[in-house]
Amino acid sequence: MMDRDERRKYKRLGATFDISYREVGSATDRAHTGCTVNVGTGGLYFETQEATFKTGCLLEVELSIPPKRGLLEFGGRISGFAKVLRTDIISDADAGLNFDKHGVALQFCRSPKLCI
Repeated sequence: MMDRDERRKYKRLGATFDISYREVGSATDRAHTGCTVNVGTGGLYFETQEATFKTGCLLEVELSIPPKRGLLEFGGRISGFAKVLRTDIISDADAGLNFDKHGVALQFCRSPKLCI
């Protein structure tokens, strides 16, 4: 059986960044937040408390990149548009939490931009 990572066109890096997102065309401008699990040039996977996703919907996303000495001294942001490929319910019963998190797989529509 093939592993999911082997089917991807672009490699993913396990990386934890804060992410904010909003659905394009939504009646509300309210941004939601989450945390990435992995990121690649073709897309990303993140976890959130929100459950308002439909496969195929378009999200405007922005990742906050913390400062890194010798690499990105002042931090930055990566922003772009991405399509929802799938959503997962992640139960946290073992942690004693009374709510589920949602995992969201996104595919970038075009290469995201880095703003420093």
